[in-house]
Amino acid sequence: MESDEALIDACLAGRSEVYAVLVQRHQQKVFNVVYRFLGNYEASQDISQETFLAAYRKLATFGGRSAFSTWLCQIALNKARDMLRSQGGDSLCEDWTDHAEVLAAPDAARPDSRAEQGQLHERIQRILDRMPAHYRDVLILKHLEGYGNEEIASLLDDTVENVKVRTFRARRMFRKLHGES
Repeated sequence: MESDEALIDACLAGRSEVYAVLVQRHQQKVFNVVYRFLGNYEASQDISQETFLAAYRKLATFGGRSAFSTWLCQIALNKARDMLRSQGGDSLCEDWTDHAEVLAAPDAARPDSRAEQGQLHERIQRILDRMPAHYRDVLILKHLEGYGNEEIASLLDDTVENVKVRTFRARRMFRKLHGES
């Protein structure tokens, strides 16, 4: 399997068809990040597509300072934030229950396990929707997507110290909201 860097180099050298491999490799991660941020299946699909189109256009600007997936997710989060700002909202979580299975772990094969996970994800999403976006962002990236503080700082264009502080405050707020629900 070719590395992302090799595929990017091939793309920049004129073999644009290899970009499809990059899309296929990273589309689920980008979609998951956007979906967890927006909570809307259709909007997340649209933003994911826009992300890959924008990334293709900006491919020459990818400097390799972070992983390609991190760079893609940064573009995706910026597009999601832009969409929310343009609509004057902070969340679009209107169809969470219809698509909760998207967030279910792939190893959860039993229907009862999936139902429990769906309920847990629904409860978590409701709590996240009540939080300010700057706290929700760090929790999603840290605990749902598994990014480290350095990657989160890069994604959010912030310092590692600020990410640590926001994460601490976000966890405290999450616990408080969780206790209220």
